[in-house]
Amino acid sequence: MKINLLLISGVFLVSACQNEEQAKVEKLEKEVMMIHDAVMPKMSELVTLEGSISKKITHLDSLLQITPNDTALQQSLKQSLTLASQLKKADEGMMDWMHKYKGDSLKKLPPLQAIQAFTQEKIKIEQVSDDMLKSMEEAQNFIKQ
Repeated sequence: MKINLLLISGVFLVSACQNEEQAKVEKLEKEVMMIHDAVMPKMSELVTLEGSISKKITHLDSLLQITPNDTALQQSLKQSLTLASQLKKADEGMMDWMHKYKGDSLKKLPPLQAIQAFTQEKIKIEQVSDDMLKSMEEAQNFIKQ
């Protein structure tokens, strides 16, 4: 009788742990997607900023053809090129993350592996988000100058 009670208790304990792990998997997946869903709509703005910076680069380059020794123009061009590179990197980062993200496959992993995988995906998409938002803010500030 005591053995049956211990076995039943053990089954409930294992079941409870699995439910907790599965809940953690679902929570992490939602967090990953929330971050993605918050920043993805900004992709069109990022692309617009890339175009604006590209036009600025063309304009500054043409001005430097006229006054090649203008250090302020040289500095602005250098900053424009840096911003263009950051925006492109952010754009590529999002596209790369989306291409590699396999949420459905991750959910099929054993719970502990899924937790690790979704934790890594959360770190990656947080970095993508940070890169996008930072590069966009810097580009917007530069264009306003």
